[in-house]
Amino acid sequence: MKKSIIRIIALILILTLLLSTSAFAAVNASAYIAATSAWITRDGNTVKVNFYIVGTNTMDLIGVKYVYLYELNGNTWSLVKTFNYTNPIYAATMMNSNSSAKAAYLSYNGSYGKSYYADCRFYAEKDGGSDTIPQNTPTSYGGTLPPSP
Repeated sequence: MKKSIIRIIALILILTLLLSTSAFAAVNASAYIAATSAWITRDGNTVKVNFYIVGTNTMDLIGVKYVYLYELNGNTWSLVKTFNYTNPIYAATMMNSNSSAKAAYLSYNGSYGKSYYADCRFYAEKDGGSDTIPQNTPTSYGGTLPPSP
């Protein structure tokens, strides 16, 4: 009898943990953004910030709103470039309209041997609603990222 009660209590605890985890995942889910990824590649001095975003459906607007590129100088990360989707030079690279995804890269003429990382602000908009998800890339040549804000 005691074993049955212990099993029932254990089952109730397991179900409670599983259900609370599912609820937490649902709260953090986006109604607009299904997946994002960002990373840095190097070609000599050229630093490329690669990214992709997948929407949950065809979006009115989808891509990255801003990319902040940082360079490691000693022990300090310094902002060296800001890419903004409202700048006509970068608009087509950073955003798609009436699309379900966007994949591209942005280039920066960096310094050989320096480490870089990018803070990307992914964005999707549909029928007046929107969501923004921040994501940092891993560093290009090592170095510890600063703490998230």
